Amino acid sequence: MRMPTVVKWPAKIKRGTVNNELMSAMDLLPTFAHLAGVELPKDRVIDGKNITLTLQEKSKSPHKSFFYYSKEKLEAVRVGQWKLRVSKKRLPELYNLEKDIGETKNVATEHPEIVEKLKIQMQVFEQELNKNSRPAAFVKNPKPLTK
Repeated sequence: MRMPTVVKWPAKIKRGTVNNELMSAMDLLPTFAHLAGVELPKDRVIDGKNITLTLQEKSKSPHKSFFYYSKEKLEAVRVGQWKLRVSKKRLPELYNLEKDIGETKNVATEHPEIVEKLKIQMQVFEQELNKNSRPAAFVKNPKPLTK
């Protein structure tokens, strides 16, 4: 998934800069909190990362891996140059994004060790996500999050 984004930050980001690092809308909360000097809540897992340096200095993304969902189903993981898509209906699809950004050539059979490594990462991520999930929409005895 590649979504173009425009960021304007005079005196911090040079006009015309192109940045291909992995970032997400979920990174906005930690980034804005950092810029405002506000600490993030400690009572929950925040999935996003502070991307201030990634935006300003073109440093590497703070994301080691990135997971893709379709509705409530974990469908893919991206780690470095590799993206693995899994589906119960199809064989695993592995793409080398450095050589094939359009994901046109499935190289899973050529790299079975990478397929297995990324499948394990997906399983571990899903276990962690389930362990840290919070109920959505309705909470018994709700309490304000701010004072």
